Amino acid sequence: MKLKELAVHLDKIFNRSLALDWDRTGLQIGNIDKDIKKILVALDLTGGVVDEAINSGSELIITHHPLLFNSVDTILSSDAIGKEILKLIENKIALYCAHTNYDSMAGGLSDLFAEALGLTSLEVIEEQSGQWYKFVVFAPRESEEKIRQAICRSGGGKWRNYSCCTFNVEGKGTFIPEEGSKPYTGKTGRMSYVDEVRIECIVDEEDLDGLVGEVLKAHPYEEPAYDIYKIENEFKEGGTGRVGKLPRPMKFKDFAGEIKKRLEIDGFGWMCREGEDRNIKDMKISRVATVCGSANSLTDKLATIDCDAIVVGEISYHNALRIVESMDCEGAGFDKIEDDEADESKKGSRERDKERSKIIITVGHGNSEKLAISGISGRLEDFFKENKIKIDIQESKLGRGAWRYQIE
Repeated sequence: MKLKELAVHLDKIFNRSLALDWDRTGLQIGNIDKDIKKILVALDLTGGVVDEAINSGSELIITHHPLLFNSVDTILSSDAIGKEILKLIENKIALYCAHTNYDSMAGGLSDLFAEALGLTSLEVIEEQSGQWYKFVVFAPRESEEKIRQAICRSGGGKWRNYSCCTFNVEGKGTFIPEEGSKPYTGKTGRMSYVDEVRIECIVDEEDLDGLVGEVLKAHPYEEPAYDIYKIENEFKEGGTGRVGKLPRPMKFKDFAGEIKKRLEIDGFGWMCREGEDRNIKDMKISRVATVCGSANSLTDKLATIDCDAIVVGEISYHNALRIVESMDCEGAGFDKIEDDEADESKKGSRERDKERSKIIITVGHGNSEKLAISGISGRLEDFFKENKIKIDIQESKLGRGAWRYQIE
């Protein structure tokens, strides 16, 4: 498959419209007319990953993190980024990135990270909506079904578990063919009356151009009439961060062990309100928020969210301090787990425990996002199988280990 065709599919598979405004996603480097037969999936574009692609004969690398993020004034072999760009171009290897859009999309990295920690009943912390449009076309009755099929196969009227949702109204169209026209029906210079159907549907921004093209090809008129309306409806399609519940409440020391086992790491950093660390091992963890990668942009949300612990890739010291000092967790299930039946002397202790802050846990940016390698590969495999596309997929062996720093 040509790279330019594959890139269109990739934009849809990874819902590129959900990428944050500051992000750089999609196709970054490549000859759009090159045939793609093998893809290498990686977390980052490094020299080692490029070598993997060369040795495996991959024509395209798909990474989670963009290589080209900030503006580039020069491309030189003496510069780290320039060196990789030159290496890709010299070996005719293309680069595609699925970053914040893959973080946010339903079934994307945010969901994978939360599920990897054993959380269920997931909710989005900061929701995002894509841009949608209302598409309307007027067609003669005898062409109604043909045009509706063109709409449906192009993504029109598709939302979650429903597809081909259209609304249809019958009416009568009029027109006068002028000199030089080639009307589907009617005579030049005379008023024509045609029984028509108004077909309308919603369509997301990514599918709009393709839908219009398919409808125009299917339409019998020389000059089809159609309208496009930008709509303000917010169709929630994902978002940043997740919050969910553990299958059963557990002490922090046990939850810590689960994190290390499930993420395959040796340790992590954590913070709670100063003075509370003396009893931290026995604090109950039930409801947990997660943010893969950097959580700095969600500081305000995390400061007020109802949870006992927050697991993130990374967060600045000052933002973490704001969160743990911002609000108590009364009603958030932050009581101690008592091994014995509580007596009167322990009741006051439990009441004070309700005012304890959240625990913030940092596992490392890469450790929170290494699941992107298998996640992206799985998405591609499902799409290629469903659409009978013959492209091999290989997962990089790099970017899976501990993220260069660990706190025991």
